[in-house]
Amino acid sequence: MGTIIIALIMFLALVTIHEFGHFIVAKLSGIKVNEFAVGMGPSIKSSQKGETKYSLRALPIGGYCAMEGEDEESNDPRSYDNAPAGKRFLTILAGPMMNLILAIIIFTIVVFNTGTSTTYVGGFAKDSSAKKAGINIGDQIVKIDDKNVNEFTDISKILSDYYSKNDSKEPIEVVAKSPDGKTKSYDIKPIFKDNMPLLGITSKMRNVGFFESIGLGFKETWRNIKMIFSILGMLFTGKLSFGALSGPVGVVKEIGNQAQNGAMSVLYFLSYISVNLAVFNLIPFPALDGSKLFTNLYEMITKKRVNKKIEEKVTVVGFVILISLILIITIKDIFTLF
Repeated sequence: MGTIIIALIMFLALVTIHEFGHFIVAKLSGIKVNEFAVGMGPSIKSSQKGETKYSLRALPIGGYCAMEGEDEESNDPRSYDNAPAGKRFLTILAGPMMNLILAIIIFTIVVFNTGTSTTYVGGFAKDSSAKKAGINIGDQIVKIDDKNVNEFTDISKILSDYYSKNDSKEPIEVVAKSPDGKTKSYDIKPIFKDNMPLLGITSKMRNVGFFESIGLGFKETWRNIKMIFSILGMLFTGKLSFGALSGPVGVVKEIGNQAQNGAMSVLYFLSYISVNLAVFNLIPFPALDGSKLFTNLYEMITKKRVNKKIEEKVTVVGFVILISLILIITIKDIFTLF
């Protein structure tokens, strides 16, 4: 129960910060906002301030920023639909950008408190193949498959690239440098978890200062963006099945797993989900922010508007497809729990 509550609070926070981005830029752009809601469903408490109603709703599964004329016809000169394309573009872009800003802030906090990873071995997982091969704590991983290891994240990338082309039973060459400066080559057969090859090592962490942690917060956010696009690429090319995706139930389960590792692990996962939410919304698919960004950009370039009625119909179809996909993934997640 505790895990579910934490998951709901996290999800509500991510959606609220997303909608707040739309809200604040709409206000600055002179677009009329009818309601800013935290949560969905029946209203628990609401307050009217000026032209905007601020409400807290019963279901902690989302939220919204209802702008005049966004999804309906309006003759109000301050409606979303009557605003210049550039202002509409910035108002929609602000939602995903707020999620990215939140991710950078939280990644910075996590790095400042936990330090940053190095290429030195700090420990071993259970049944570590690297430990069995003779690698010791304090050794530095220098090369894998004759490719330089400059960052700890390079290890998983090199392993994945190698075993996407080779049999999982084949060993891979790992070169490690001991604290006395001597290098040694090891032939290691990684362990596989969820089809991912692992050496079974953890990184020795290095403490960082405040300003360095900010830079690393940006760097970690960018790394996650690239990773998400890489996963999307594998999905569309068939290298990764859609069964590998997780929905709300899968996220709750993972939050429970991360909670066992402490607050910083939960915060890191929150940042990762925030980046996912930003990237997902930037995809130019109907019913997502990306589709509105695309149509506004089209208008900015061509000075022609997309037919409103056609856009509305396409959005409805896109919404139905998205909801169907979420339901399928959620059902799959539920079955995997048992």
